[in-house]
Amino acid sequence: MQGAVVITSKYGIIERYLLEELKSGKYSAGDKLPTEKELMTKFNASRETVRKALDRLTLKAVIVRRPGLGTFVSYGNDNHLVGILVQQITSYIFPYVVLGAEDCLFRNEYKMLLGNASEDPVKERQILGEWMEAGVKGLIIDPVYSATKRSNKDFVKTLAKSGVKITLVHTDWNIDQVSCVVLDDACGGEKAAEIFYDHGHRRVAVIYKSTHLPGVVRARSFSERCRQLGVDRIYDKAFNVSEFTGAPMQIAHELMSLPLQIRPTAIFCYNDATALQLQLVAKRLALRIPEDISIIGFDDGPIGDFRDVLTTFAHPKEEVGKKAVEILLDMLNGGKPQKVVLEPELIERSSITQAKS
Repeated sequence: MQGAVVITSKYGIIERYLLEELKSGKYSAGDKLPTEKELMTKFNASRETVRKALDRLTLKAVIVRRPGLGTFVSYGNDNHLVGILVQQITSYIFPYVVLGAEDCLFRNEYKMLLGNASEDPVKERQILGEWMEAGVKGLIIDPVYSATKRSNKDFVKTLAKSGVKITLVHTDWNIDQVSCVVLDDACGGEKAAEIFYDHGHRRVAVIYKSTHLPGVVRARSFSERCRQLGVDRIYDKAFNVSEFTGAPMQIAHELMSLPLQIRPTAIFCYNDATALQLQLVAKRLALRIPEDISIIGFDDGPIGDFRDVLTTFAHPKEEVGKKAVEILLDMLNGGKPQKVVLEPELIERSSITQAKS
């Protein structure tokens, strides 16, 4: 049986060649690289192909292209380059986290690379690998599939052992040499349970993403606290795809279509995007919030008019980004790894009421 044939694009070959040249020590920061014409001749490639390779290296901040002058090496062992890799850049959380991080990096004269894993661990690993080739020494990562074996936890361990400084956000994997900035997710889940109980709710539910460690922690602590309080019925409902696929809507429909005598009277949603979908289903079923169903969310996200109603826990989004950068820069300057736990603040609005007797 013949081995698999690996097909590599010509621009990829040129990119790899230049990266190897840089890693070999042949060039120093500020040195001029071969011209486009020289690379075209060497690789028998078109100008468009060479420029694509150079554009990719520019995006990685490996080189600087100066019109009329040429292409120059932009990094050395002392580069001020930090990579921030988020789960999904279109989420309402991550732009604010990045904003807080970028401001702190700018004030400390560091440059930022931004990566979007698109909730795909394969893409996440690929981006991290490319950044390592580009000489990035510091990483801020919000890992995808953080509660599963599909995560890149082992790869992060390997990077940390190799000397790369890493700060995780929203996830604590308890890895030596790796810092983290997390919320007290367990506290949020416990408080949600206590609020429902104090309002007389004895049939409750929690909806969460099973692949997301913060969501799992929030749901687990909610259910455990409900059991401790003596809640009669607890519906534990998980989904394992992005909440933006509409998966929570199906769960919400199943729960709110149950017979009245067993239907939950209160639901804790692991984030506000899930809570919003629950609200939409309630409208379709002619159920009122909070008269027929009480809801607590998490994040205090900008989700339209429902934000004015939803009782939720505020996510200190920009503070997470800022703290992550502060810790990472301290590590890059010889400091030790740190763990920072931020308290989610309860924002009380009008999506909870006393359960009907």
